[in-house]
Amino acid sequence: MIERILVPRINSVSLRLVDDHVWKPIDATKININGFENIFFTSVAINTHRGWVHIDLEPSKEFYKLLARGFKPTSHAKIKLGRKNRRVAFHLSLEKEVEIYKPEDIVKSVDVNENPVATIYEAFAVILEADLAKATLGYSYRKESIQRRNGSDSRETRKAMKKLKERKKKRDYRWKAANMIVRQAMKTRGIIVIERISGEDIRVMISRYRNRQLRHMIYQSALKGELNAIIDKAREYGVPVLMVDPRNTSKICPIHKAVIKYGEDRIGICSKGGEKWHRER
Repeated sequence: MIERILVPRINSVSLRLVDDHVWKPIDATKININGFENIFFTSVAINTHRGWVHIDLEPSKEFYKLLARGFKPTSHAKIKLGRKNRRVAFHLSLEKEVEIYKPEDIVKSVDVNENPVATIYEAFAVILEADLAKATLGYSYRKESIQRRNGSDSRETRKAMKKLKERKKKRDYRWKAANMIVRQAMKTRGIIVIERISGEDIRVMISRYRNRQLRHMIYQSALKGELNAIIDKAREYGVPVLMVDPRNTSKICPIHKAVIKYGEDRIGICSKGGEKWHRER
């Protein structure tokens, strides 16, 4: 009987390059993006026991974004050799000198609902209409139609579902809205104020939808997803976020602390001062 020796299989190897004597950029050029002077390169040389090895890079889209925001490459890097796809991943560390964010007495309130997002943009109250709840409802109807036509778990069904791009479109809207809100708050040195909405509050808002699965989809995409996107984007830019109790925020006038009387067009009038307020403010 032949005894077999088990040999460990190495799928990937990671090496840390902690000094500029171990690696160096090739044909680095100085560039100026948005007023920030930086260096740009698309190939590097790594010092090995057999000499310098040249590697061509394919920078990601996020790398260009960070350069445009003033991040500069450092001497610390890491390479990962992948056995599966036979590619070399080059991880580069970036740094940036930042100033402490000192907010002024400017409050930027954000009201998130299942369809619109209301906020202040350049001294104007705006409502970002995306109809995420209606879009989710439309996707649900189309999915049911596709499953009735092709079956619940067939190749044609999976192919048709993939073409809908539901997750990509919802994620695109959430991050675009969050990016616009946070950048405007950073420009005015303000503080973002959002409602501290619990899971029970959201369930009450979407209780009119009878389908349980549809309610869960709207809960995840239209409300909780938008709140998390705003908080994550604010954390990325260093903008402070203040969470407040949403109770009676649409019923009480913020100036006179009086009751607001609403009509059918969702426009209310303060019972004391006569100011007009939108319900989604």
